[in-house]
Amino acid sequence: MKFRTIIIIILIGQSCFSQQLTKKGFKNIIKESRKEIRKLGNAYYSKIISNNKDSIFFNSKKVKIYTSIEIAKEKEYCRTVELRFVNAKKAIFIDCQNCTEPSSCYVYTDKNIYKYRIKEIDNELYIFFTNKYNEINFKIASFKKDKLSWRKYYEIEFHRVKQIHYR
Repeated sequence: MKFRTIIIIILIGQSCFSQQLTKKGFKNIIKESRKEIRKLGNAYYSKIISNNKDSIFFNSKKVKIYTSIEIAKEKEYCRTVELRFVNAKKAIFIDCQNCTEPSSCYVYTDKNIYKYRIKEIDNELYIFFTNKYNEINFKIASFKKDKLSWRKYYEIEFHRVKQIHYR
């Protein structure tokens, strides 16, 4: 009896910490990142960012993205990449440094502007970024909702994948 109870608690705990992200849910996260939010007298945009120390975002097999710039400050990320989703088809990767004053970002060019597609293949969610210079493909591996101060945010883990043929 105790063994069954422990198994049930473990299964419930795993489902609470790692929910399944749907295509519609991910599109809503992107849509929210383009809205201005006003709270407690401050206005801000919910940014989608990733740590980019040593070009992690562009080279690592696993990448975590966050839907709050406050996470970068909390985790003391000195280099970040913001995934700025301009519309339903284009995203800009903005590479910034935050630890030396003044903070600065590289000027983006056509090399940083990507077309993107979100696809569900075999019950798994993928995001594909392409431009005429590069192709970056990720499987969306995990999704977790959390809170920092009064701001809710999402932590999403991407796993880099080779080119996947999709329609």
